[in-house]
Amino acid sequence: MKDLISVVVTCYNHQDYIEQCLRSIFAQTYRNIELLVLDDGSSDHSAQIIEAVLADSPFPTRFESHENMGVVKTRNKALQQIQGTYFIFVDSDDFLDSDYIESFYTCMVQEEGDIVYGDLYDPDKKEVYLKSRPYDKLAFLTENYISNCSLIRRSVADGIYYDEALNREKLEDYDFLLNLIINQGAKPVYDAKTKLNYRVFDKESISKRDSTRYHYEMYLKILRKYVRQIPDEIYQALGKNIFTLEGRLDELIQHMDKVNDYVLELQEVQRQLHKNLDSLKSRLRTIKEQRDEAIQEQFHIRRSISYRLGNGVITPLKRLARLVKNPRSIKVVLSRIKQQLVRLKRQIKSPKVYYYQWLRNSQREKALASVSSGEKVLVYVIFESEPRLQQYKLIFLEKLAALADKTLIVVNGGLVAEDLETLGQYGQVLVRDNTGYDTAAFREGILSLGKETLQHCSQLMLVNDTNIGPMSDLAAVFQTMAGRNLDFWGISYGETQEDITGFNRYGYIPNHLQSYFLVIEPLLLQSEEFYDYWQVLTDTDSREEAIGKHETTFTKYFADLGYRYDALVHENRDSAMYIHPLRMLKAGSPLIKYTSLKNYDDQQFLWQGLERESEVPDLLDYVREKTDYPVEILENIVQKFKAVPRDQYILIIDGVENIIPQCTRYRVLNKAEQLRKNGFAVKVVNASEFSLAQAQYASHIIIYRAPWSAQLQLLCDLAREEHKPVYFDIDDLVFDTLYTDQLSYTQGLSEKEKGNYDAGVKNYGKMLAACDGAITSTNQLKEELLKYKDSVLLNRNLASSELIAVSSQFLKEDFGADDRIKIGYFSGSISHNENFELIKPAIKEVLDNYPTVELHIVGHLDIPQDMKQYTQRIVVHEYVDWKALPQLISQVDINLAPLVDSVFNRAKSEIKWIEAALVKVPTIASHIGAFADMMIDGQTGLLAKDSEWKEKLESLILSADLRRELAENAYDFVLENCSLDKKDEMVTYFEKK
Repeated sequence: MKDLISVVVTCYNHQDYIEQCLRSIFAQTYRNIELLVLDDGSSDHSAQIIEAVLADSPFPTRFESHENMGVVKTRNKALQQIQGTYFIFVDSDDFLDSDYIESFYTCMVQEEGDIVYGDLYDPDKKEVYLKSRPYDKLAFLTENYISNCSLIRRSVADGIYYDEALNREKLEDYDFLLNLIINQGAKPVYDAKTKLNYRVFDKESISKRDSTRYHYEMYLKILRKYVRQIPDEIYQALGKNIFTLEGRLDELIQHMDKVNDYVLELQEVQRQLHKNLDSLKSRLRTIKEQRDEAIQEQFHIRRSISYRLGNGVITPLKRLARLVKNPRSIKVVLSRIKQQLVRLKRQIKSPKVYYYQWLRNSQREKALASVSSGEKVLVYVIFESEPRLQQYKLIFLEKLAALADKTLIVVNGGLVAEDLETLGQYGQVLVRDNTGYDTAAFREGILSLGKETLQHCSQLMLVNDTNIGPMSDLAAVFQTMAGRNLDFWGISYGETQEDITGFNRYGYIPNHLQSYFLVIEPLLLQSEEFYDYWQVLTDTDSREEAIGKHETTFTKYFADLGYRYDALVHENRDSAMYIHPLRMLKAGSPLIKYTSLKNYDDQQFLWQGLERESEVPDLLDYVREKTDYPVEILENIVQKFKAVPRDQYILIIDGVENIIPQCTRYRVLNKAEQLRKNGFAVKVVNASEFSLAQAQYASHIIIYRAPWSAQLQLLCDLAREEHKPVYFDIDDLVFDTLYTDQLSYTQGLSEKEKGNYDAGVKNYGKMLAACDGAITSTNQLKEELLKYKDSVLLNRNLASSELIAVSSQFLKEDFGADDRIKIGYFSGSISHNENFELIKPAIKEVLDNYPTVELHIVGHLDIPQDMKQYTQRIVVHEYVDWKALPQLISQVDINLAPLVDSVFNRAKSEIKWIEAALVKVPTIASHIGAFADMMIDGQTGLLAKDSEWKEKLESLILSADLRRELAENAYDFVLENCSLDKKDEMVTYFEKK
């Protein structure tokens, strides 16, 4: 068989070329290849293209994407991983002819060389770009004519790496080749019939095309490294280049004059750009205003009768045509029809509503006339989280109170005496406990004023302190709404959607007036229903109850009773008051919402899972230029949002979600307990319930065994921008098919099953690649993960306080009290189990030789044919909850933990030994991996090589004293070293960060 050749592709921002490069490698006539692709933190789509293309790779392939570190460090990383007899580096913008590697290999073998190189060919101009030559040391010292895409014998480069002092510099390939030739005695061989398809643009170049632009400082620096070994050749090479250097100096002097002139030109351009900047900003504002007007116009068009009629004809015809073309889509169509029918049903008014509307129309004029001289009443609700009452609340209250004849200010939770005195200047102040949100405060205000008083009033204003304004004349707003002949009205609508509160009486959230500003007119104010509504409105102590029972219910409840309502501004798409405050101001709103300023830049939206452009910067300009409102108030609020101290915490995202309880317990819940014991605040969330907002103020993020998703990728991207480290926690080698392909389980899967399994593994790998580092449970796993990530933290599986407490109730004390010796195997079925097959001969022998021995198994029993003779001495236990497991383990005398020696099993943790040790049961475990790392053979347990199982078993069967000694030692060791009180590598790292 031909020698293995390692092909390494390094990529940085070559999305236009990387696919051609990779497919040219797939097409090589030489087939014994391992392919390693390293993406050096590309900011374009290179990494995504690589992942897609590598799905077609015919070779053993590994792909890694890391933060940008430069080509030198990236190649050195590759040199640590390659396994081939020979290796070759391929730049991602170049590509190979199909016989490129085959030709080099043949030349290498025939000429007994160590480095084989060829010519460079420009595929765009279809001409030879660099015609190389047979190797000559002096000529090579004078100019580099050996490409980095050369075939190199790995043995000659053993322990040799690129000089990292040249990272992001020039001539790193030249230095590497000189090192191999001068210090390692490598023999270069020229293959004149082979060429590299070499794209020519602004990248590191070699030889003649660089001769007039040579970076002589780097060239001299490199030659200086070898002057002691070959001084004569170095000086000769410098002599040949001296005239070129002199010519270059003249060129540089002339170039400097041109540079000076160019700098003066740039300074003039800069001045002109500054001059135009203000006009460009003005133009941008105009464009945005035109865009908003266009959106508003589109909104009105879509609401028009002609559009609806036309759309009602065209849309069904288009859908029918698609259905004819694709009959299988009928299920989707039926589902959509069902949804539309539900929406239509919600919009249909019952005959009772039409009757009530007729009734209210006949009553409205009379109600209005009966209170023509009645008072206008304001109920203003305040909750203050700051030490003193904020100025914006007083400004809004002052403007509102000027429109009212009577003002009641309801304070939730209290204020300092000076602020209460200030509020007293505007009206009566009622202080209450901070319960029930503003809904309960409005209720108390209405009930305290009384039905008898309010029924004689001409208007009731219900307003809370979340409004900032007014930015325009409030009197004009009230005059506008008076002309619409309404029974109640507000500033804006909330959108129709499914019930997210769980408390809405209608089962969904209907179109509704938002409750931060409601005005009740005479007809509704005089009705009994209005006061009955508030009388029974209780239990709004949660935000969901306040929204579900009142805000999203009030409008439909009274509309169904025939009362007429409307909003000042009809724009309600995309939570407009909170996301688009400037748009709402321009649409006529006299106010903005306090929390809309929290979205002061685009990043705040991203943490909410939204891609929106913040309007706040333009809003501040608008308020400053177009209104009389003091913009510094808004600016101060924005600064408060920016400066709000947040309690930081470590967020753990559980990708297993207790589907495998042991995984969630050891890798999520135990980790959270360990971190809390060491002073960290910790939050845990299931991956399926995760939202980006939950991670916004996390200091560190740990993703446990969750597959890649667009949401988690966005989390990693956002966290990286804000310097929050994200770690992928994995406790098995299930992140690369290189490992899982070795499992007997996967080898027995069908092609479809294997494809599905591999897709899951690759998604784990993709998630690992997206994170900054990894956390894992064993030394062996850490060693493997270091091939993929530079930062890997060891966090072993440890015993929780609860496990220790439960186990302490079942400590084994009766060593040797029973003649029966119970051997426990707590790993499920013994049929088709390669680990049990490892020890089965030893088990059979001790069962034959020692009649008092029993085998206890937890799980489903499918007794192999050659074990059926021992059926009477095999005891089967059902799977139990983890809290019942200590009692079950304590019932056996010897715990078995066999593992077939494989890279996969060497990465397994020592949990079985820990759990047995906590109830003082001795363990015999395979002498591999974490068992070998943590157990002390002959002191805290017995470690058995494959041929030693019978011997180790017999030693424990025959000696109760040895069982007691091992169990006691293991118990003490685990309590001291394997509990969550332990400060390990992960905790220490987080403390430093």
